[in-house]
Amino acid sequence: MRLWQSATFVLWWVTVCLFTTPVSAQTLRLEVRAPEEFSGIARQIRNYDPNPLLETPWLSDVRGLAAPILVELVTESMARRNGIPNWVAGYAVTEHNLIALFPTRTPSYPNDSLESVLRHEIAHVLIGRAARGRPLPRWFDEGLAITVERPWSLTDRTRFAWTRVVDHQMSFESLNHRFGQGRVAAERAYAISGALVRRLIHEYGVTAPAKILSTVAAGHSFDAATQVATGRSLTSLELEFMMNQSVVERWLPFLTSGYTLWSAVTLLALLAIWSHRQKRKIRRQRWDEEEAAFWDED
Repeated sequence: MRLWQSATFVLWWVTVCLFTTPVSAQTLRLEVRAPEEFSGIARQIRNYDPNPLLETPWLSDVRGLAAPILVELVTESMARRNGIPNWVAGYAVTEHNLIALFPTRTPSYPNDSLESVLRHEIAHVLIGRAARGRPLPRWFDEGLAITVERPWSLTDRTRFAWTRVVDHQMSFESLNHRFGQGRVAAERAYAISGALVRRLIHEYGVTAPAKILSTVAAGHSFDAATQVATGRSLTSLELEFMMNQSVVERWLPFLTSGYTLWSAVTLLALLAIWSHRQKRKIRRQRWDEEEAAFWDED
């Protein structure tokens, strides 16, 4: 009887530990599979700690971290056989906890290194887990991954501003299709998606993405989840975003015009001349003072 009670207690204790362990105490693990030619890169990835990504507010409650993420390093010949466009440096299959990376390729925007590609794809897997595998609009998924991957940079702002000028008719719906329309269209879609999600966070707080993901995970549509998180319909959010960015369309053409650029160059040249003359003046005054002090001593 005591043996049975002991076994029951042990089983109860294991169950308590498994289901009451704080999410923050769980760790995210990567497993790497790679051919011999990528052994050095594989070693670097095995040494990479992805857990700081969980500090992102809308990923802090992600469940199912016990399942490792498999990172597979793929040769160029294998990528071509599978028809992967040559500008794609990696992708994630979230439902299988799988990331494929192509180390021989130069990453394109929004990534600038293989490590940033890795962070971006890990973010996709975590976002998929947060949504319990339920579908999300591509622009929202990509925009979230960009914000998890790295801070908003000057390059992001410039790309976004230029994209709004050359492709100002882009809507939420059209964004989802642009990612599969070639490198240029995809880069523009990334720029808009990143700006959209950052705008969402700025206006409605860092908890907004978490509310959207949890509502979608509960079985509601993305439109309904957006309404819950922001109190606004998706249509009104799109209209608000496009109207708020109109200032970019008014000013960027002027700022990038030939007249403005030449004016800036001229101004910089005049400032350089003035600075040079000021330095000469100060140097001459110092020499005069030193010479006067020398004669005073005599």
